[in-house]
Amino acid sequence: MPRDGGTAPAFHGQPAFQGNFASAPSRHAADPASLLASIRQRTEAELAPMAKTIDHDGFYPAELMRAFGRDGAFAGHLRQHSPLGQPDLGFAIEAMTAIASACMSTAFCAWCQDACGWYLEHSSNTALRARLQGDIASGAQLGGTGLSNPMKALAGMEKFALRATRVAGGYTVNGVLPWVSNLGPGHWFGTIMEDASNPSHRLMAMVECGQPGVQIQQNAHFIALEGTGTYSVGFRHAFIADENLLADPLGDITRRIRPGFTLLQTGMGFGVIEGCIVLMRQCDRTHRASNQYLPRQADDIEADMRAQLDRVLALARTPAYAAPDYLRDVLEARLAVSELTLAATQAAVLHGGARGYLEGSAIARRQREGNFVALITPSIRHLRQELAGMSRN
Repeated sequence: MPRDGGTAPAFHGQPAFQGNFASAPSRHAADPASLLASIRQRTEAELAPMAKTIDHDGFYPAELMRAFGRDGAFAGHLRQHSPLGQPDLGFAIEAMTAIASACMSTAFCAWCQDACGWYLEHSSNTALRARLQGDIASGAQLGGTGLSNPMKALAGMEKFALRATRVAGGYTVNGVLPWVSNLGPGHWFGTIMEDASNPSHRLMAMVECGQPGVQIQQNAHFIALEGTGTYSVGFRHAFIADENLLADPLGDITRRIRPGFTLLQTGMGFGVIEGCIVLMRQCDRTHRASNQYLPRQADDIEADMRAQLDRVLALARTPAYAAPDYLRDVLEARLAVSELTLAATQAAVLHGGARGYLEGSAIARRQREGNFVALITPSIRHLRQELAGMSRN
């Protein structure tokens, strides 16, 4: 626990929801199929024509993100805000899949938005949840996730980038998070920091971009996903008030967050796979005579995708299940989706031939997007490392 400058708050309000989603009380519910149809309609009519501009020119689709929020894309997994009458993590995954079918950059922003709401879902700071979660769920407030470094630090792969010092009313924080996405002035994001005087004490907080001492800066250009509002975030004596703490001490919040955090990411992969299937079938209209000899056909990829989607949606029904075997199943499913995404993008390249190597081609974009699905934390190597550790134990 913190030792200097005051004491950390104890959150004695109603605890964060920890039961399985099926046990949540039902209220007036919208039809999930109709909501997904609306999200797909907006994806096809508004997002698909912008995908190249977002990917190639680095255009951040803020207004489209807000529109998807109004469609319910970011609220399905949240107990108090789900348009379905009860939380449904699977719906959030399918909504993200629809968005990623046209543009993985925007789907990645959607995942960041979903994750931001998910952190608040599992916080015992009910006042903070009440203040921010509704606007994040609706897209009125855009938000990101700064857990790439903390997740790797908790797994022993990196050191914590942020160091916190207890002061009256909160903490001062210093350090730099190298890459945080879905950010802009006034956006919020969640992250974890280590106590400078006691490294065994960690805490989790929501942070507002542009608040005193918190500066965002673009310091890298990537081969894909330029339009995702990705910045380094510098903390220089930034004051994080007690009222913005998600958990102090960290406790088990990351354990409770992690299954949903990880399963949500599969929506990005499924969307890229879906897009690759469409491209493969388009290529077969003119090159079926030669493409028929390739080892993976569109029907093969689609069958594998449907099997993995069924697997993920089954796991998504119980995201609060704490058994070790459940987390292993989640990580294995996430790994399988990453590997299938890479297989789908490679199959699309082979079906397209030289056309897929043209600058600005949809096939080339899908391949770059698929590589990102394999690299985002937890990456394939991170997943394999953790699964190997579970096997040894």
